[in-house]
Amino acid sequence: MRIIRNILLTLICIAAVGAAAVFGYYRVRGSREAALMSEGLALMEQGNYRAARTRFASAQEYENSITRRLSTDTMEEDLYRYTAICDFRLGDYEKAGTIYDNLLRRHPKDPVLLSSRATVWAALGNMEEAVPLFDTAIAIDRSNYSRLYDTGLTMREYGNDKDAKRYFNKLLKIDAKKVDPVIRGQALCFVGKHKEAAAVLDSIENPDMQTSFLFATAMEKTGAHEEALKILDDYEDQIREDPDMLNLKGNALFGLGRYEEALACLDQALPLAEKGTALRRSLMFNRIAVLEQLRDFKGAAEYAAIYAKEFPGDKAMERENLFLQTR
Repeated sequence: MRIIRNILLTLICIAAVGAAAVFGYYRVRGSREAALMSEGLALMEQGNYRAARTRFASAQEYENSITRRLSTDTMEEDLYRYTAICDFRLGDYEKAGTIYDNLLRRHPKDPVLLSSRATVWAALGNMEEAVPLFDTAIAIDRSNYSRLYDTGLTMREYGNDKDAKRYFNKLLKIDAKKVDPVIRGQALCFVGKHKEAAAVLDSIENPDMQTSFLFATAMEKTGAHEEALKILDDYEDQIREDPDMLNLKGNALFGLGRYEEALACLDQALPLAEKGTALRRSLMFNRIAVLEQLRDFKGAAEYAAIYAKEFPGDKAMERENLFLQTR
């Protein structure tokens, strides 16, 4: 009996050691998965989305039923969410949309996922799908005014000014004391209430660059071109790499009749602006207007043709083309 008992104890010890080894092996794999995810997040912060996506793909290779139990239950979903962001940033909208569709089957009322999927639809130009999803996300997350603001920005970015203004106007109906003044100032700018926006932004003490830029935008829109340029002068180094600020400076110079300088700003900004966005549309339209003021009607007509290919169906540009054909 003692021999049998010793054999049993030995077998139990071997099994325990084996189980510990297996457990440790999968715990190491789970740790490696977490490390790869952290590396991917760091790369995302640097704007290196392609390398980040590769890290997330490597982390997903570690995914199995055991590692998910040893690590957090949400790690797999987090990896998919981060991968979708990378896909979107890299222009792989269909891939990002597929990931969000799969995640929404698990979490159909998640406002972040709904907004993310809607943003993909907007980037694809499908506003019929995008707007209802945004409305649903806002209805679920009705106490979060930032969602209204972000949605308005997205609509504006992808050329849906009508719905962008609708979201911004909803935001402006919220008690001003509950809304960040910078966000309120920007919303006022977007709905065309530039004097009110300037008053709000001018009241902010020790403004940062974003706030100063918004204030300059509001001032420029009210016709205070010199004042806008003075504000921008404090950020000369930053302006060189920012297409939005270059566009604003170009507009202010245009308003002062300094057309050659305005053209230089716009030409500097255009390579920095993402294709298909409202910013690029604005830059291209403004460049045509500057060329007209410089009496370069041939150059304006040629550039208008380029604009029409990139933004077909623009009624304002159709009228502009008719004008240019008469020059």
